[in-house]
Amino acid sequence: MNHIDGDLIVMMKKDIKGTDFISAYSTFQGRATELRFSQLLSKRMNIWLLHFNSSIINGNALLSAIKHDNRVLNAQFNFFVKPRNTPDDPDFKFQWGLSNTGQSVQGITGISGADISAEDAWDLTTGGTMANGATIVIAIDDDGFDLAHQDIRFWKNAYEIPDNQVDDDSNGYVDDYDGWNAVDTNNIISSSSHGTKVAGVAGATGNNEIGITGMNWNVEIMPVIGLGTEAQVIASYSYILEMRFLYNQSQGTKGALVVAANASLGLGEFGEDPANHPLWCTMYDSMGRVGILNVVATSNANVDIDVVNDVPTSCASDWLITVTNTTSTDQKYPSGAAWGDTTVDLGAPGTNILSTDQNNAYTYSTGCSVSAPFVAGAVSLLYSLQCNQLVIDALNDPSGTALRIKKFILEGIDSIADLKDKTVSGGRLNVNRSLEHEVAYYNCNVAVQEPEQKKENVRLYPNPVTNDLFVHLEVASQSPSFISLTDIFGRTIFSELLNSIDSRLNLSKIPKGIYAVTIKTDTGMVHTSIIVKN
Repeated sequence: MNHIDGDLIVMMKKDIKGTDFISAYSTFQGRATELRFSQLLSKRMNIWLLHFNSSIINGNALLSAIKHDNRVLNAQFNFFVKPRNTPDDPDFKFQWGLSNTGQSVQGITGISGADISAEDAWDLTTGGTMANGATIVIAIDDDGFDLAHQDIRFWKNAYEIPDNQVDDDSNGYVDDYDGWNAVDTNNIISSSSHGTKVAGVAGATGNNEIGITGMNWNVEIMPVIGLGTEAQVIASYSYILEMRFLYNQSQGTKGALVVAANASLGLGEFGEDPANHPLWCTMYDSMGRVGILNVVATSNANVDIDVVNDVPTSCASDWLITVTNTTSTDQKYPSGAAWGDTTVDLGAPGTNILSTDQNNAYTYSTGCSVSAPFVAGAVSLLYSLQCNQLVIDALNDPSGTALRIKKFILEGIDSIADLKDKTVSGGRLNVNRSLEHEVAYYNCNVAVQEPEQKKENVRLYPNPVTNDLFVHLEVASQSPSFISLTDIFGRTIFSELLNSIDSRLNLSKIPKGIYAVTIKTDTGMVHTSIIVKN
């Protein structure tokens, strides 16, 4: 059986009380259903996980009746979800997907230029923040993450006090400082190889002399565990949705600026009609309306999804980007990567990809699972273009801005013969060309970035800060250094000269919030952020 026997996922109308609904189905076809609530999956969308006695009640008949109930918007079974497994194969020069010089990786010689042109893109932006200093976040929905990995900057919920058993930010999730585990419905992020690899492709910290470089050098990764059943996928997506909704609603004083959500997972078998999974598919529209583009890996099977269907690949949402696997010679991976002229949007590198693994390790992987995070990383990189109008659009029209970013991604592809008539775009991701489309649209004066110092050369403490902020420069500057704090709207709130390697700054009159910090010395710039809790 491909779903949990006796489970139903039901989305009720906003004004319907769950207790009344349960009472109405206490019996069905003359038999006691033993119908009960198992879990509220999404409070905002009124989606519930219900359970009935499947040894007595015909599940198909009950599901049909509930679907036709005028109090219900949609209903479905609770299907099992499995990872797009990427088999393990045994620093930047090996990352052909970012820069392919024709080097040999894992015994395969690539074709120079068969990459996503990341180095050209990095001349414009290496990611991390929007023009107003707001921290960009990629949510990754997977099976677990090594939060202690030295080469990944994991997001932390600045408005939540860890392990105090209190929902400090009133978002409906207790102690979600590290993220959320929708499988165990708690804040415990367990470690896993698959999720750690996916996170590294999208956002391994760049230019830090450690390991590898992610698509986005400075992005924060929000870890969410939702791999097990369809109900858990919906619950995990609901957490991501809630965090971006709160960010929009609070103008950045709560939640997180999640611009992309990556899911390298899917149902265990292709051939699933998305009509049977309406609530999963509906989540992509709901998340899109708050400004989140969802990037998903298609199946690791050599099949035409247009013909056989796959969930989530076949879900019809404008805010969904579906990705297949390409090789270092610009072919669709021949041994197992699905395609679809109308269902698979584009290709991205997914063969012999070096990424982060558990216990500070690095390993190679192959599969659509590692193709998708290249695209999620590219989406987040486009949001980091230092253009004020982009900030305004993202705040005032998040859904429209997300669609525009998707358009830039698909317009920027390199046309690939092996993807013609096999993908919507007919090509493979080229993040630099996507950025060029974005620059042309916004008509921004974007220049090559100033050299950045390593953040290790500067210490800011404490963080969060209430009164005095201490700044220590590891390397003395020959001329006075300068520090500035910028709020989420791009306004400079505080600026001061740093005349020595150790400075004490009084921030007691600065309103509470998150601020982008820029420190400029004679050797370059450091960009980071602090939380003020006055």
